[in-house]
Amino acid sequence: MRMRLPELWTRPESNTRRRLRVRVGVILGLLFLAGPLADLMHRSLGPAHRAVLLAGLAVFVFLYVSMLPPSPWLVRRRSTASIVALALLPLLAIALLAGGAPASFGALFVYFVAAAGMLLPPRIGVPVVLVTALGVALAGWLHGEDGGAVAATVLTIVSIGILMSAFGRIARANRELHATREELARLAVSEERLRIARDVHDLLGHSLSVIAIKSELARKLVEREPARAAAELDDIRTVSRTALAEVREAVLGFRQRGLAEALETAQTALAAAGIDCELADTDVALPADIDAVLAWAVREGTTNVIRHSHALHCAIRVRADRESAAVEIEDDGDADPSLERGTGLRGLRERAERFRGELEAGARPEGGFRLRLTVPLLAA
Repeated sequence: MRMRLPELWTRPESNTRRRLRVRVGVILGLLFLAGPLADLMHRSLGPAHRAVLLAGLAVFVFLYVSMLPPSPWLVRRRSTASIVALALLPLLAIALLAGGAPASFGALFVYFVAAAGMLLPPRIGVPVVLVTALGVALAGWLHGEDGGAVAATVLTIVSIGILMSAFGRIARANRELHATREELARLAVSEERLRIARDVHDLLGHSLSVIAIKSELARKLVEREPARAAAELDDIRTVSRTALAEVREAVLGFRQRGLAEALETAQTALAAAGIDCELADTDVALPADIDAVLAWAVREGTTNVIRHSHALHCAIRVRADRESAAVEIEDDGDADPSLERGTGLRGLRERAERFRGELEAGARPEGGFRLRLTVPLLAA
């Protein structure tokens, strides 16, 4: 199974200033190589031998700096390139020591564990640090080096490796937190768009149905009952202005029409459409959010009755007890199967689910259509 580096190190950091700070810190950390470099320059070696060791050290430094943070040429090659570059660091250090570099070049393993701690997840990075420290201790013992110097190098390797592993974990957690915040912001925007779409659909659907019915009625009355036709036209103007205000409020997010108003509007709209309306048990006190959900159900249900049912009678019942509240709308018209898959009922179901409610909509056995929305009051 191919190992992948954590998310923090597989993508270029968007904050250029932060990348620059990290890069400067890494370069400043290389100042500790001044001692090993001075030891190499004072060592009795031929020019060619010394040049080869310096070239190896330059390659080590180049790879190390390129990994923290990953340079573009590494990022383009994904995690594999960074893993290969990381694996080359201890190999270069071993090769330099075997090729005649002074023992102080053991400090290169400190840089290796620093990179491993930052690049690798703790479950891999910590064992790598410990194995590296054990290897350096064993090599120093076999070569008879000073015990104090070997112990200091091993202690430095362990402390730096563990510290950088912890720092890398914190950095990755911060990156994930930032990504989570961005995702939550994106979801909030998406939810707001859906809310506006639902509100505008429900508001305009209901209002335009009323306007269409009253316009048709006014057209029929304009010649034989001009006064009544004028009254219907006044109602159309009032409904139009109300709809415009409601759409603006829906977009701004502070509209909250209540159940009582929705029932009054529904009764007026049904009467204008020539549908007898029966209201039962409508005087109930509900929490504001539940009241608003039931109001949406009344608007959606009566709009569907007016548009699709060809009904003569419609009954609206509101019931509430200590555990739940419900609204039920029944008509004696034609049950249109397409309503169950319509946008309006789908939006109403989404509203109900936010409060753990249930929506039942479908044809009645005795004819007509029934819509019933039930919401538990404990959810409010």
